[in-house]
Amino acid sequence: MKYMILGPDDPALAVLKQQLADHPEWDAELKIVPWADYQGMMNTSLAAEQSPYQAVCVPGHIWLPGLVADGKLEAFENLLPGIAVEVIQEYDLADIIPAVHAESLMEGKQYLLPLFTDGHLIFYRKDLLDFTHVPEGILDPRSIPELLEMLTLPAGHYPMALKAHPSEILLDWLPYLWAFGGELVDDNHQPAFNSSAAIRALEFFIDLKRFCPPDTHLYGNAEILNILQQGKAALAVSWGGQAAPILDDSNPYRNEIGTTTFTQPWNTTWGVSIPTNQPKAVKQEMLSVLYTAADKQQDREVARLAGSPVRLRSYSFEEMERYTWLQAQKEMLERRQLLPIHPDFSKYLGPLYAMVYAAFTGELTASEGLNQAAKT
Repeated sequence: MKYMILGPDDPALAVLKQQLADHPEWDAELKIVPWADYQGMMNTSLAAEQSPYQAVCVPGHIWLPGLVADGKLEAFENLLPGIAVEVIQEYDLADIIPAVHAESLMEGKQYLLPLFTDGHLIFYRKDLLDFTHVPEGILDPRSIPELLEMLTLPAGHYPMALKAHPSEILLDWLPYLWAFGGELVDDNHQPAFNSSAAIRALEFFIDLKRFCPPDTHLYGNAEILNILQQGKAALAVSWGGQAAPILDDSNPYRNEIGTTTFTQPWNTTWGVSIPTNQPKAVKQEMLSVLYTAADKQQDREVARLAGSPVRLRSYSFEEMERYTWLQAQKEMLERRQLLPIHPDFSKYLGPLYAMVYAAFTGELTASEGLNQAAKT
């Protein structure tokens, strides 16, 4: 049979797609769909009597707790006895970054084979911004106004661009929330994102609009890439998995762009998981193909084409010399924070996205938006 894998349109997945195409003997194909359609298609396949996809891409701790709690994904430990020992040994689990591997586990069992990460990297113009007074070069988001206020730029150029599209805004607010001492939930897993610290953090985030293009509330990955490649923003935040496209050879400003991260960035690990609703033999065969495909060479290609590899050897001195953003990517992974790893938290995500966006666009105040989300 033809093994089908479902994934969203992320640059890093082009590596897996090509890897599968280069090995027809694996008889596997990656179907890439628009991000806006992805979660719905994945959920439909996981709810079917038998999944039409033998593997699906999952963003680590964001969806994994709920999917595992609902019994939608198979623990790898149940499948590994049917996979050739040499395949598992060649995969070399010890080479996976520990923080990345940890995010692949739920209650001590592995449900995700990591492919790439997406965490906050800051792209800034070294010729325009003075980072010499930024401690260790790692940016506390509370210091952004001081960094930008003295900047004088031509018309049509901006000190900053925020990735504040309704599908992006919540995650891009998180480093500000944590910098102000806020949290998403308390020790009892109850909402804490409407605390006074959280409200101050959102008000601060909204105030940064004064440095940004007037349509920054519509900016997603593509818009951030474009404004950086056009040299029209002095500072912008995007994902580590966007670093390679942003700093591509075609970018005339690539040598002027430095990279760093926040004091408390957010990150998730994207990987592939095996749906439970299919025959065990099919699950084992699919996992064997994935273990073989997710090798060291694929990870080097992830670094080259996307920017966010998951293996320790991909962060060697030689690789960091070749790909200038990898030092910041490594620092980000060491500092990364996660969303609450609890299946009940997912019910707050939709309202939080909507209410943070409503506050950002002026429909509600920060206090009104966060308090409304907490009533979910």
